[in-house]
This record gives sequence, structure tokens and C-alpha cells, in this order.
Amino acid sequence: MVASKKMKLIIISLAMSSLLLLMLISVEPEIQYSVDEVMENPNNYENEFLFLRGDVLNQSLSSEQNSFTLSGISHKLIIDYSAASLPEGFQEGLPVAIKGKLVKINDSWTIQASEIITGCPSKYETVEN
Repeated sequence: MVASKKMKLIIISLAMSSLLLLMLISVEPEIQYSVDEVMENPNNYENEFLFLRGDVLNQSLSSEQNSFTLSGISHKLIIDYSAASLPEGFQEGLPVAIKGKLVKINDSWTIQASEIITGCPSKYETVEN
């Protein structure tokens, strides 16, 4: 009886370990690129889904065209958000993360956004004394 309990415990432990290992193997880490990293050689990323970060360029938001410009230190990239919604904390001049596909439209590189992620709005608010 004791041997069968130990055997069941070993089998359950092996099964759980195997499941954990399979989960770790199957989940690819999501690499987040900067605008500058992608725009150094955008041809390498063409038609790929990317996770990208940058700052929303001031006065670049166009509600009519569902677009804005994401800037890095030395490069800029147009973001088409017609397939995504702007989150509550979205503001020009603040950093955002974008998930989407990099495409070339009329000789301009564009991310067709599927998701736009902002940080916690409270960390950008100024505190007045």
C-alpha cells in the first residue's frame, strides 16, 4: 500500500514537471524593440509583427487618418491605429508600446497597430504642493 502511494506521488510529480517544462518551452519571450532599432534596417522587419516602444510625437495625432507618429532618439515611424483603439492614458509626448505589423506604404514605413499600451497615468501626472 505504501509503495503504491509513493509510486502515485512520483507519477504525479513527473507529470506536473513535464507540463511545466512544456509550458516554458512553448512560450516565446516577446522582444520589445525601440523605434531606432527597427528603423536602422526596417527591411529586416518588413511584414513582421513587432512589439515596439517609443514616444508619441507632439502634434502628430490625426483622428481623421487614425494615425500618429512614434519617435525614438533619431528615427520616427507612422502608427496606423485604425485596427486598434487608443487607451485611456494615451497622450502626445508620452511613451507607449505598440504591437503591430511593419509595412511599407507609399515609400513610408508604417506600423499597423493591433494593440496600443500606455503606462500607468499616475506616474506621468505632476504633483502640485
